Amino acid sequence: MHHSIFGKKLSRTKNERKRLFSNLARDLILHGRIVTSKAKAKAVQPLIEKLVTKAKRGTDADRKRILRSIPYGDIVDRLMRDAKDRFSQRSSGFTRMIKIGNIRSDGSEEVMLSFVDEAIAREPVVYDKPVKKEQGDKNPSSRKATKDKEKKEPKKSVRKTKKEKK
Repeated sequence: MHHSIFGKKLSRTKNERKRLFSNLARDLILHGRIVTSKAKAKAVQPLIEKLVTKAKRGTDADRKRILRSIPYGDIVDRLMRDAKDRFSQRSSGFTRMIKIGNIRSDGSEEVMLSFVDEAIAREPVVYDKPVKKEQGDKNPSSRKATKDKEKKEPKKSVRKTKKEKK
């Protein structure tokens, strides 16, 4: 009987499949896109959609549930931080599959699984500090010495190559 079967086995045991999905989801969150076979992308896409939905809610219980699927705390924190801003306008459909072609070795279809919305770049604001004028020695000879150091250029080597000697 074939009752209550959800998802694809992908010729793997339960633990192998669990780790595969975890690693694919982790790489997608880190890089924003992954290139994989169509079967793997179709199998992991529902998991990623559910993880993003939980991350949008952002409760502690949701964080713990996400950690069950992706056991990397820094990745989960990044997902929780980005999901609220990046996917605030969407209720579903966070990922897309773009067909690339066939894999050369076995002929199976290769796709790029990526997030629909671009990541929001957060750069820290850097304020220019006012430059303080150096108050050097009042002795004019020391100022002259510093100016001479700035003007000197390194000497170029005068060696001749074998071709120039001939």
